[in-house]
Amino acid sequence: MRPHPWIVALVGLVVGGAAAMPAMAAPPQATYATASVDGISGEWDLVGDFFSLMYRAGKTNKPVESRAYLRYDCTDGVMYVLVLMEPTSVGYIDPLAQTAWIAINDQNNKMVTENAGDDGIAADFQWIGQGYDGNPQHVRGYEASFAIGQGSYTIIFHVDVVDVNGGQTSASPGFPGTGPALTIECPTVKTDNETWGRLKSLYR
Repeated sequence: MRPHPWIVALVGLVVGGAAAMPAMAAPPQATYATASVDGISGEWDLVGDFFSLMYRAGKTNKPVESRAYLRYDCTDGVMYVLVLMEPTSVGYIDPLAQTAWIAINDQNNKMVTENAGDDGIAADFQWIGQGYDGNPQHVRGYEASFAIGQGSYTIIFHVDVVDVNGGQTSASPGFPGTGPALTIECPTVKTDNETWGRLKSLYR
């Protein structure tokens, strides 16, 4: 017996849609998709890729000064990160210190910093909007990438911000000792046969 045409169409939509749509971020998981570390944030979905607020000194009772976004490439095992300043905050490059970085489990276990370079092989780093206001030490954020396998971790995001007394820290909650939970568990893509078999069982 041949399947009804609308069932065939439904299978196509389910399978095609699953392949085309990246899984949206739902912390502690990232969006499962790729990105380009090129200093241009336009490809990021600032709703779907959002992962964590970043506060002055990492303290949740202090102002939010930046936000962190995540995408994970399951094929290559690479995490992509976007850190964007709040409209009222200015990112700060201190030429005498390491100011922008991401660490896993411990702040001393830095996976990428502003000194990583950008050669298309993780770890990579690019400032966003450096010198946008005429000051080469001022930025609007950064993009970065680093290699990491699936598993359960904590993640710490860090960037310096302009303050009347010089650079101050904007970091994820728990800084400096810890950070938000991060779970990397790549979704299993259902095959055509699996999807068709499930639908057939509904219409016997």
